[in-house]
Amino acid sequence: KQWYQRRVRGDFSDCVDWFLKGGLVNGCYWEFNKEYLENEDGHKILHLTYEELTLEKPAAIRKINLFLGYDELSEEDIVSVDKATSLDPTKLKPDQHGKPGRAKEMLTQEQRSRFNERSRVEFEGFEGIPQSYTDEN
Repeated sequence: KQWYQRRVRGDFSDCVDWFLKGGLVNGCYWEFNKEYLENEDGHKILHLTYEELTLEKPAAIRKINLFLGYDELSEEDIVSVDKATSLDPTKLKPDQHGKPGRAKEMLTQEQRSRFNERSRVEFEGFEGIPQSYTDEN
């Protein structure tokens, strides 16, 4: 069974509908994200996306380093951090392979539009939202 079939009866489209209505085993995706975006305690929060970490990993490493307040890393240090934090894909289970942009392959244009519209509405007024949360592309 696919991962979504273990949680929702029906096909992938049914799962997307359930998700867009706020359904998740652990709660609504938007409520979960808004809870930390509200940041009532004033914590410093770094927003990183999976795409940043996989497609632009050296830039993401620099971003994390700067956020933590460390001195600038050398290229050698960046390579070292990259190597130390990389996963060996041969050791992952088949359903653990993430791929940036996979939503564009799996979701229809209509589903992506519904997701992006709900995200725009739910996250309106919050600062620091990664563009990919509401991006139509």
